[in-house]
Amino acid sequence: MNIKFLKFIVIFMGILIVIGVLVLGMSIYIKFKNISNINNKNHFIINMPDNMNFLGHDIFEDKIYISYKSSNKIIIKIYSLITGRAIKEIEILK
Repeated sequence: MNIKFLKFIVIFMGILIVIGVLVLGMSIYIKFKNISNINNKNHFIINMPDNMNFLGHDIFEDKIYISYKSSNKIIIKIYSLITGRAIKEIEILK
């Protein structure tokens, strides 16, 4: 075989190895970045209404029911545990 041809093959394979390592590193970085984003979505913040006291909470299936009490009304807020969004708000007057 020709020496120039062997040198070309060695250099070409070296370049392929470097590109492969870079692609592997980037894919691992993207995979770990996605895992950390998924873990951050497992919680959400619920703000308490003004001038209301926390009464209690219940969890049923994939929903959380949170109730607040004031001197003239009771509010029950329903949130989805999957999305973290408010589904419904029920207001009961005394």
